[in-house]
Amino acid sequence: MFNRIRRRVRRLIEPNAVAAAPRDTTVQLRLPSPYGGAPWLTATVAISSTPRGQGEMLRLRAHVDGAMRLPPPGAERERLALDAGSRQGLIRHGRNAAAAVARNVIERLPAQPLEQLAARRWRTWLDVQLSTAPLDGGAQALMPEPLRGIYGDGLPRSATGEPRIGVWSGPAGGSAGGIAQLALLQLDERDLGRSRRPDERSAFNLNASVAQVVEPLKGDDQSD
Repeated sequence: MFNRIRRRVRRLIEPNAVAAAPRDTTVQLRLPSPYGGAPWLTATVAISSTPRGQGEMLRLRAHVDGAMRLPPPGAERERLALDAGSRQGLIRHGRNAAAAVARNVIERLPAQPLEQLAARRWRTWLDVQLSTAPLDGGAQALMPEPLRGIYGDGLPRSATGEPRIGVWSGPAGGSAGGIAQLALLQLDERDLGRSRRPDERSAFNLNASVAQVVEPLKGDDQSD
């Protein structure tokens, strides 16, 4: 799996004959539940690379959705749900063995911390944009439009050589309650003191944001 991810990323960054065309790749990883049903963790990573002007635009987006869904106390615990089809032999045996080991470990853990962990759902979004093409607005030109309502047109510069960082936290806003957190990082040549003039376009621009929502896991929530 990791070799496949490495090969796809390498194809994005290595020169090729069709450099003028956008290059995209998406990888999805899942951690199955040893009791069947929805996976405990789903991660989707998308990477795109696009030539632009005198440089290149690279964007990495990731979404991680995790919930340790456990059967209610006293309920009959299902086995790991296997894919239908011709998968037999070592693959099926290995998955069954891994699920059995996971169930055995979980059942030996202290009940109270386990229940607290299983009562929450974590969702994380990561968005990283890097541009080596000169931009008039620098890093703030890469800010996703929905974030401008929180941070405005950009973050203030504190000191030369340091990135600009903004942090926000508040209620998740859903009916289930929960907490939402958001962090934004911006860095370009003006932050590093490399621009010769205030109005000079920055040829290195980085905008990264990460958001997380932690909320109670509803009993009927089986989405992944």
